[in-house]
Amino acid sequence: MNGTGMRILIVDDEHLARKRLRTLLAECDARHQTMEASHAGEALALLTRPPAFDVALLDIHMPGIDGMALAHQIQRLASAPAIIFVTA
Repeated sequence: MNGTGMRILIVDDEHLARKRLRTLLAECDARHQTMEASHAGEALALLTRPPAFDVALLDIHMPGIDGMALAHQIQRLASAPAIIFVTA
């Protein structure tokens, strides 16, 4: 991790869940850079362009491609982030 904190991608189809995770991360370390995706397609688009993310927080239950299937796709990326599953 560099002096600017981690780059974290929050992937959840629910806006309030993404907002809550963003708030919790800011309380831990305000230097973290967070981005959000509301579905797997949006997440993959963000994950395949530089700079790389350090961590992806994935909701397990999402419409379409769920968090488990998305994790399998992320693992194939050249610079795959660490994956943490989150769920309500």
